[in-house]
Amino acid sequence: MRIIILTIGLLFLAGCASVPANFGKPPANSNIGIVLLIDENPTYMHVGTTIFNNESIDVASNTEFKKLFGEQISGILKSGGHKPKLVEPSNKLVQERTSLFSYMSSNVNFKDEIKNELTLLAQEQGLDFILLVYPNSGAAWPNSSAYLSGYGLYTRCFLGSCNVYALDYVGARIYDVNRNSSLKPMEFRFFQQEEMPSILVPDNVNEISPEDIDKAAMVAKDNIIKLIENMLITSEFI
Repeated sequence: MRIIILTIGLLFLAGCASVPANFGKPPANSNIGIVLLIDENPTYMHVGTTIFNNESIDVASNTEFKKLFGEQISGILKSGGHKPKLVEPSNKLVQERTSLFSYMSSNVNFKDEIKNELTLLAQEQGLDFILLVYPNSGAAWPNSSAYLSGYGLYTRCFLGSCNVYALDYVGARIYDVNRNSSLKPMEFRFFQQEEMPSILVPDNVNEISPEDIDKAAMVAKDNIIKLIENMLITSEFI
């Protein structure tokens, strides 16, 4: 019995040790790069009764969502006394945006090659921290084989009955350049997307209006920004 308890305790400690650490309040006037790995335009993802009804549609938008993300995150960081800077991602980061983390760490730690890429980017730009915003992939509902990713509009129909949601499958993480370590991640809530009852799903999902996609994307953007702000509060950046 004592062996079992000891084993459980060691596993618990090992799990705690794997969680990214926060090292206290960052210095004022820290140079913080904002790297946006999300798409310029929102996405419309539809899940139908069968996999043959599933659709993923990118629609041109009249709203500069990526610009809005950058401006709002910059404003939050400035309020904490820091110096934010929008930084273009390297080709490597863009290519690996859906696989930034070590498989064995369950999205806890960046892969070594990603750390190297971030360190190089920080050296080129004179950064103390890098805040990455990236598409997060996850099941549409528990035990679902349908996966969602990105931000925009998500609709789900089954035998003619439809539900509409703001799609906000996006993650964020701060990388501490000097310590070569990722900080605690943004909270991510699967299966809790905000419903958009004012949007109706057309019989032909390809006929969804860009205005409806933008409406849902704006709600998603606001929800994501709130979660990023909470992450920055947790890590004492603001």
